[in-house]
Amino acid sequence: MIGSECIVECLVQEKVDTVFTVAAENIYPLLQSCLKGGLKVINSRLELSAAFMALTHSRLKKEPSVLIVTGGPGLIGSLSPIAEARVEGDPMVVFSTLPPNDGKRTHMHQLINEEDQMKILVPITKAQFRINKFDDIPKVLSEAFEECRQGKPGPVYIEFTPEILFEEGVLLKYESRKVNVPKPSNGEIRKVFELILNSKFPVIIAGRGVYLSEATEEVLTLSQLLNAPLTTTIMAKGLVPKNFRLYAGVAAGKSGNITAEKVLEKSDLVLAIGNRFSEMGTGRYSLRFSGKLVHINISEEDIGRVFKPDIAIVSDAKEFLTMLLKKLEKRRPNNGGNNVKLIEGFWREEESELKKLYSSLKEGAIKSWEVIETLNEFIREDAIVIGDVGAHRIETFIMPLHAPQKYIATTSYVSMGLAVPGAVAASILYPEKQVFGIVGDGGFLMTGFEISTAVQYNAKPIIIVFNDSSYKVLRIYEHVRYHSDTRELYKLPETDFAKIAEGLGAKGIRVFERNQLYQSFKEAVEWQKGPVVIDVKIDPETIPVPFQRLYSSKRIEEI
Repeated sequence: MIGSECIVECLVQEKVDTVFTVAAENIYPLLQSCLKGGLKVINSRLELSAAFMALTHSRLKKEPSVLIVTGGPGLIGSLSPIAEARVEGDPMVVFSTLPPNDGKRTHMHQLINEEDQMKILVPITKAQFRINKFDDIPKVLSEAFEECRQGKPGPVYIEFTPEILFEEGVLLKYESRKVNVPKPSNGEIRKVFELILNSKFPVIIAGRGVYLSEATEEVLTLSQLLNAPLTTTIMAKGLVPKNFRLYAGVAAGKSGNITAEKVLEKSDLVLAIGNRFSEMGTGRYSLRFSGKLVHINISEEDIGRVFKPDIAIVSDAKEFLTMLLKKLEKRRPNNGGNNVKLIEGFWREEESELKKLYSSLKEGAIKSWEVIETLNEFIREDAIVIGDVGAHRIETFIMPLHAPQKYIATTSYVSMGLAVPGAVAASILYPEKQVFGIVGDGGFLMTGFEISTAVQYNAKPIIIVFNDSSYKVLRIYEHVRYHSDTRELYKLPETDFAKIAEGLGAKGIRVFERNQLYQSFKEAVEWQKGPVVIDVKIDPETIPVPFQRLYSSKRIEEI
C-alpha cells in the first residue's frame, strides 16, 4: 500500500469513521484514500468551521475526532477550535502538510522556516509528531491517539510532506494503545472521608469530567449516600436525570440557578469533581461557597487556578468516586435533615422569583428568554443543543436539559463561531435527532455559511439566530468594565438571515412579533426537507436574565 492508504488503515483500526476537512491540493491524496477506505469526509467551507465540527464530533462521541487541513493558511485558520480543545479537554487528531521535500523554498502555503508551523502548534496541542517515512506511520498514529486520550484529553498534531502519501510499504502491525488514568491514593481518600464525616451540609459540583469518565451513576450514588445537594457546571448540564430529587441546578454563581447558589452558600464542604472553575462557568467569578473545598480533576493544571482547595486530588473522576464509595460503604456519614424538602423549597422560590422577573419584561420587542421559553415547548429530551458565544447563550445556562452531553458550549476558551458548524456536524452524526444551534447575529456572520454544508450532506439542524444587530454581550461588558458605550465597536448592520439561508438552499423563517414565535418554531420542527434558519428580531437593550442577577440591571443603559 501507499502512505495515504496506510494512514487510513490506522484510522480504521482506531475506529474513526468520519474526518473533517477543507479540501486542498496537498491533502487531496489522503482525502481520496479516506473516501476509498469507507470513511465519511465532511468537506466544509472554512477551516475554522471544520475544526469546530471536529470539536463537536469529539464531544458527542467521546472519542478522538480527526481534522485534516492543508499547511499554512489551512492549519492557521483552524487554530482557535484546536486551542479550545486543548483548554477544555477534547481529544482531536489534527493532520497537516509541510511543503514538498524538493529543496525549493518558495512553495505555496509555506512559512519562512519549516519548523515554524510545528512551533505554532506547541502551546495549543498536547503533543506534536512528524511522519518522515512510511514506516513511521503506524507508530506515530498509535502514539498520537494514545496521547490525545491520556489524562485530560486534548488535541495532538501530526505533520507530513506530500511525498509520504505516495511512498510504498507494508503495514505489518498496528497497535491501538490502552490508556491509563490517574487514581487517588488511599491517604487522599481517607482525608476526604474524614472531612465528610465532620460535615453537616456537603454539596457536590459535578463537571464534564464526570461525564467523560462515565461516572454519572457513581456521583448520583454519592449524592444520595451523603444526602448532599448535587449541582453541575454549565458544560455538564444534562448529567443529572430530571427526577433526581437532590438536584440543585447549575452552579455558575449569579449566572446559574438560584437554587444552586443557595445550597452552595449554605455548604460547609464542597466536593468539586471534574471541573475547572472557569470565568464564565463561575458567572464571572460570582460563585460563592462556605466551608472547605475538595477539588478533584484529572489534570493538575486545572486545580487551584481560582479557588485554593483544602484537598487537591489529581484523579480520574470515576476512580475517585469508586474508591470513596467503597470507603463510605464501611461507615456511612450521618448528615441529617430533609435536604430533598429544602431543595424543593429553594426551587419554588427560584421559580417564583424568575416568574416575577419574566412577567415584568414581557413588553416591547421580543426578549431572548422568550425564544428559549418557546424552544422548551418543542424540544425533545434527547435533542442536541449547540450554544455559541454571546448574550443569547447566557439564557441557556438555566435552561432545563437532562440528556447527558447533549448541550455543547464553551465556558473556558469561549471562541465565537461554534454553533452553526457544530449543529451541522451533530445533525450529520445523528440524523434522527433534533439538533438546535443557538447563535447570535455576530456568530452567524462568522461561520453561518456552513448552512451550505448542511444542505450538501442532507443535514437538518434548526439554527435560531438572535438578531439584535449588535454584539450585545460585548456592549454589556463594555458598560461593566469601561463605563462607556461605543456604537462603532458593537453595532452590526441590519441583516436578513432568513434570506441568506434561502440563498444557500435552506428554509428561512423571519420572526418580528412574539405572537409569531410558536407557529414559527412549529413550522421549523415539522420541516423535514433540510436545514432551517429562524431569524428572530430581538430587543437589543434587555440584558439576559442570568446576567440581570449578576449586574443588578434589566437594561444595558442601567449598568
